[in-house]
Amino acid sequence: MKKNIIVIGAAGNLGEEIVKNLIKKNFKIICFDNRIKNLNYLKKKYKKIDGYLCDLTNEKKLIFTFKKILKKYKNIDILINNAGHITNSLIVSISDKGLKRHSYNLWKQTISNNLYSTFLTSSFVIENMISNRNEGLIINISSISANGNIGQTAYSAAKSGVDALTKTWSKELSRFKIRVAGISPGFIETDSTKKVLNKKIINKLKESTPSQRFGKKSEFIQALNFIINNKFFNGKILEIDGGLNI
Repeated sequence: MKKNIIVIGAAGNLGEEIVKNLIKKNFKIICFDNRIKNLNYLKKKYKKIDGYLCDLTNEKKLIFTFKKILKKYKNIDILINNAGHITNSLIVSISDKGLKRHSYNLWKQTISNNLYSTFLTSSFVIENMISNRNEGLIINISSISANGNIGQTAYSAAKSGVDALTKTWSKELSRFKIRVAGISPGFIETDSTKKVLNKKIINKLKESTPSQRFGKKSEFIQALNFIINNKFFNGKILEIDGGLNI
């Protein structure tokens, strides 16, 4: 029997890699994203997937979307929370123009896109898993920045929150045979990484990484497959960072 798996943030760089990997397995893939152009591209390229455009921070829209999904699929077996938006800003920036505080709107937006979205989507899926009494798995994609990264006040706080949810839910849900685990990638060779970081910073980060390079997308996927296949892995964050500490 095919398992039903939801991939949140499916139309991003790592999201597409996740989808491409899961197509090779016995899953029915349900994709969420809030970018219509990217989602349409994904649906056209991988015709077997089922795609939904949705604002993951809007509870009413999520309720509407999940009702449609659960009419079509009775149960959800796996949820991969891969939604995320990287932002950069010091708590206080110093320039020739003086001091500038971190934008509160940027803070709210970053926390909402990374942390609130994980909470909301997971709550719907977990409710479905418990109702149907089926074994389930939640995989939360975190970040090395959860340890606290200079210039990423909001993003670090959000991803640290995602790690806390992972550990808390694993304790709450084990009695329902639902596993919750996370992956904390370091810097991975993706187009989005190149957009966020300039060449000078990229070279400096590679020099600071014991492995002397960024991770490959295939190495991230190996971590994902390990968590899916190893049913004794629970409540932990799998760090794929080449040994880098920030």
